[in-house]
Amino acid sequence: MALAGRGFWSLFTLVAEIGTERRGEQKNQTMVFIIISTFISLYGLIHYYVYRKIILVVPFGHWVIAACLALLVLAPLAVIILTRVGITTLTTPLAWVGYTWMGFVFLFFSCSLALDVLGLIGKAGARLWPALSNPLPWPWPQAAVIVAALAALGATGYGFFAARQINLEWVRIPTSKLPASSKPFRIVQITDLHLGLLTDEDYVRRMARAIQSVEPDVIVSTGDLMDMQADHLERFAPIFEALKPPLGKYAVTGNHEAYVGLGHARAFSERAGFTPLSYEEAKVNEWITLVGVDDPAVRNRVQIDAGSEREALASSSKAAFTVLLKHQPVVDKVSIPLFDLQLSGHTHGGQIFPFSLLSKIVYPAKWGLTRLDQDTWLYVSRGTGTWGPPIRFLAPPEITVIEVRPRASRPPS
Repeated sequence: MALAGRGFWSLFTLVAEIGTERRGEQKNQTMVFIIISTFISLYGLIHYYVYRKIILVVPFGHWVIAACLALLVLAPLAVIILTRVGITTLTTPLAWVGYTWMGFVFLFFSCSLALDVLGLIGKAGARLWPALSNPLPWPWPQAAVIVAALAALGATGYGFFAARQINLEWVRIPTSKLPASSKPFRIVQITDLHLGLLTDEDYVRRMARAIQSVEPDVIVSTGDLMDMQADHLERFAPIFEALKPPLGKYAVTGNHEAYVGLGHARAFSERAGFTPLSYEEAKVNEWITLVGVDDPAVRNRVQIDAGSEREALASSSKAAFTVLLKHQPVVDKVSIPLFDLQLSGHTHGGQIFPFSLLSKIVYPAKWGLTRLDQDTWLYVSRGTGTWGPPIRFLAPPEITVIEVRPRASRPPS
């Protein structure tokens, strides 16, 4: 996993991976130390910046403020430790506080930094053109802190409710591989749901009802169905098990299935009624074939050579419309002639703007539908849930409804 451009979210994911290691697996202790140190350093530097801003408007209790911020830096790590030792009473409230704060502090940092940059530009302009007035539209720097805090608070509140909305995204794909007389084949894609400590059970039930309402032929999960701990999943299995599309439910692994442990992940997926696809194909009917591949984190974690994407695709019939289920939105150019549609997720659409700008550096594929070739498509979902901060800002969640239509039907929207 690339560290550059993904920031402390990726670093924390790697720390979390370490926190969920199974007994007997070997890890390079030096790398563990480097990863944890880097996460704490980056997250801590952001909090030091926030501390310097807070003391501009709060002239007392600086040691108390520093101590609280230090605890908030360590809160995500504490959640992992408490989960590992089984102290679940404290884990959930600490997770709500620590992760919600993570979202707020990122938004505050982004807003405040943008105002700082504008201020520097204004000061530079004032030096070049003395006739310019005060470079900021307020007379005292404390106002910038208050403006940033209010903006971040508003964005956090909005993002909290936005993350719990049900949004159906409809995509229509034309193909000559379906008979002209056949009705559209409907696939529902969910991805990056991250079932776990902070998942709202009511949201999952509403999501299931929305999926049921569109009457899909098949349901697919393109990875990260669960979060990093397997201790809080059983309440969700019956909700998914009750979804029974006529041609089945299929799932592939994401990086978080690797973190939680492949045995736990597969067991939950099967209890939820999903058929796992690991470099395998599933012929769902005469004209549609699904091929699923594992996330690279699986191979990196368990150190096995389970197969390859190209081998899995090569075995499928070229006459069928082939849907490649692949967690990360990375396209292997050699594979393009072997599939018709790739469904991916992983990026969450950035989840919290402006983090989406950093995500684009690592995963340049645009969100939504992209034409790769004359008859080959890529669809990248913004994701159905949240990871880390339980908020989404300018990156709403989605349930994707893909209709594969005979060529004579209208073009994709």
